[in-house]
Amino acid sequence: MAGLYIHFPFCLKKCSYCDFYSIEKQDELVPQFIDALHKEIGLYSATRREDASIGTIYLGGGTPSLLPEEEIAAVLDAVALSFPVRPDPEITIETNPGTLSLNKLTFYREIGINRISIGMQSIHEDELELLGRVHNSVEGIDAIRMARKAGFDNINTDLIYGLPGQILTKWQETLEKIITLSPDHISAYTLTWDNETRMGEQIRSGILPYPDEDVITDMYLATSEFLTRHGFEHYEISNFAKPGFRCRHNEGYWTGEPYFGLGPSAHSYLENKRFWNVPDVHEYIEFLSENRAPLSGEETLDPDQQALERLALGLRTREGVSLSKLSNKQLIIRELVQSGFATEQNGRLSLSSRGFLLADEIALQLSS
Repeated sequence: MAGLYIHFPFCLKKCSYCDFYSIEKQDELVPQFIDALHKEIGLYSATRREDASIGTIYLGGGTPSLLPEEEIAAVLDAVALSFPVRPDPEITIETNPGTLSLNKLTFYREIGINRISIGMQSIHEDELELLGRVHNSVEGIDAIRMARKAGFDNINTDLIYGLPGQILTKWQETLEKIITLSPDHISAYTLTWDNETRMGEQIRSGILPYPDEDVITDMYLATSEFLTRHGFEHYEISNFAKPGFRCRHNEGYWTGEPYFGLGPSAHSYLENKRFWNVPDVHEYIEFLSENRAPLSGEETLDPDQQALERLALGLRTREGVSLSKLSNKQLIIRELVQSGFATEQNGRLSLSSRGFLLADEIALQLSS
């Protein structure tokens, strides 16, 4: 089974911390982008692979919910005609609370979107302002309630912690409020910032304090304990799900399933090859106006690279990795278990919540 990711590059405003490819919406570019996206879908139609049938579709960005609903519907129709989509696929759309209405959400359900991700990030106005979000806390709360009213029974909310100057009690207040809204899935991400982002420049120049690593660790462990106690499974480093509500699309990434990426900056992975599109919407449109694939680069992974990637991704998940692949690492494994960073069960090595904090370092130790 394969996943399909479609990148919509437009936002109302660029968030201060975001280093994903996106630009502020330009009305004249939207129809050109949509036309280019349909052409790219058509290019894939010509090389359709029945052995990589699509089981999940993820509309990300950017802010896909900025686009007219009819355009979203037309894109999904084109995908259904051009790709071998399996029956009852998981179809997710990322949204910003400030772009939603009950009518829009109801339309999404009617065209087959069955999972919604709502970028709340925080319930505190000062934190939303720091992050550069365009919505307020009331709009975030209302978005979850409207999604439920529109018929969504698979709702994710994105949250961010580890902000400059953020204290543990404020993060706990966000978690406690979110729980009362009964989402089915929570993605709780540690703030990552790049020197090139607005927030990164402010931290580097001293306008904002560096996030406190000890406080971030406390927040992470508190998040895992709190959400687990409230019925969520901590099934991946940053992801928590009620039973039956794991994100199938993201699980495909972590388990090495093939995936296709459409839109500017989107990545694809098929067999042992990874390839990616140009990270610029103008170039993307230009390539496809000439019916050329908008590729920026590609790489072929050798067996050692594939093994390291499977190990690193597997350690991110609660299922962990097979011990049979680590037969010569018993000393390291014993130390991990004795230190409380991992457990051995049913022939697999799985990291604990504390071990998740060191997942990258542990992967390097086990692969050396």
